[in-house]
Amino acid sequence: MTDASGGARATDPRVPWASRVFGFGPMLPLVAAAIGAWTMPRGWPELAVHLAIVWGALILSFIGGVRRGFGFGQDRASTPVEILTAASYVTLAGLALVVPYAVTAVSLLVVGYVLAALLDARAALRNDSPRHFARLRPPQLLLGAVAFAALWAWLVH
Repeated sequence: MTDASGGARATDPRVPWASRVFGFGPMLPLVAAAIGAWTMPRGWPELAVHLAIVWGALILSFIGGVRRGFGFGQDRASTPVEILTAASYVTLAGLALVVPYAVTAVSLLVVGYVLAALLDARAALRNDSPRHFARLRPPQLLLGAVAFAALWAWLVH
């Protein structure tokens, strides 16, 4: 199903091509950072972790904005719980940028990505977010969470 402009409707469960590209594409730098942390020579892994934290926080904050933005056009997606959900993603992202320890920042991002994977998929099944999020968000955000888990493991090894 498409709307008058040719775009996918929010009720269509099929994942649009653009959502696949712009959903999984931003996860690739996180995967690259995790691989880099484990394989690059001394000095570079720390930079990879730092850049992954910044990138990952930006993406999680963006996901919170997408979640909230959907609510502007859908009354059922503008409930206090939905607003709090979107705000929690942004809060976790912001905290990851200001905490003094990388292991804490990465832990916050793992939690944020897993939370967003579960809650966005659940919201999609209730039509409180685009329907295709039920199929997109879990693999997309769990890929990011796995990358952050690998970074966390590098930090504590």
